[in-house]
Amino acid sequence: MCTSSHIIGSLLALSVLEIGLGVSSVTVGAVSFSLVLAERKPQLGDSSPVWSGVCVR
Repeated sequence: MCTSSHIIGSLLALSVLEIGLGVSSVTVGAVSFSLVLAERKPQLGDSSPVWSGVCVR
């Protein structure tokens, strides 16, 4: 049976995982944006995240 300490431990693990994924997402976005800036002039859709659902070109 689930005790409150098991539930708190699971929530803590999921929170740490979500924070890690968020930080890695921001890092990948920043690196890819800097690579785009190094190759050419910035355009309108360069900083749009993949999950925005809109492709601007």
